[in-house]
Amino acid sequence: MVPATVTAVSALPLTANGKLDTARLPAPARPMPSPAEAPTDDDTLADTIREVWAGVLGTPVGVDDDFFELGGNSLYAVRISAAMRASGLPAIKLRQLFRYPTVRAVVSAIGAASQP
Repeated sequence: MVPATVTAVSALPLTANGKLDTARLPAPARPMPSPAEAPTDDDTLADTIREVWAGVLGTPVGVDDDFFELGGNSLYAVRISAAMRASGLPAIKLRQLFRYPTVRAVVSAIGAASQP
């Protein structure tokens, strides 16, 4: 497993007994997402999916931002799937979200699935 972020500290905070004081550790630094790209006027599906992802993940989402690099995991994937259904968006299987981890790829997958 690879950590999502690494926060450098000059020294580890210790308790009076010389053990690591986890309460005094700084909060992990969140990775800076790439600037959110605005979709074209006719691409409201991508905009709606970006809003759903941003609401679930709690961070701005661009159309080419990777779900996993934004802190996504299987639990967030389930939440996104449920939120998409609640928003009236086309259903997406969890397997598809793992295969297509960007908003642009999800929109393409939904478009390909809706074509006969």
